[in-house]
Amino acid sequence: MRYDARTERWTPMEIRGVKGFFSDVRIDKDTVPDVFRFWELADGDSDGMPCRYRPGILVNFFGTFITTGDMPVDDEKSRSGYIEPEDWTFIGSYSYPFRFVMDSISEKEVKQDEDLWLLPYFNRQTEH
Repeated sequence: MRYDARTERWTPMEIRGVKGFFSDVRIDKDTVPDVFRFWELADGDSDGMPCRYRPGILVNFFGTFITTGDMPVDDEKSRSGYIEPEDWTFIGSYSYPFRFVMDSISEKEVKQDEDLWLLPYFNRQTEH
């Protein structure tokens, strides 16, 4: 089952220097606005930590990651990237409704600075 991005909560996350938002459920890509890049994360066989990302993950699904910035791709054929334990972190401990993510961006901001839209969420102290 895939869920609507607009009804889920999103946690700020950084992978390999790219900031974005994470959800631990499978998101229907058609519910994600075009300003975002869409990636699914896979975990290792037994460690429960993300180890790779690509546009679609079938096995060992860990979560969904959206960002306005491009992710580095290690394997062009599969459009995959690999994640070492030190390559990722959650930023803060709060999750936010999708409307807060959307309220913080505009196409002008995305074109000027891909990380600008994330800044209000990476320093919040209280959950909304």
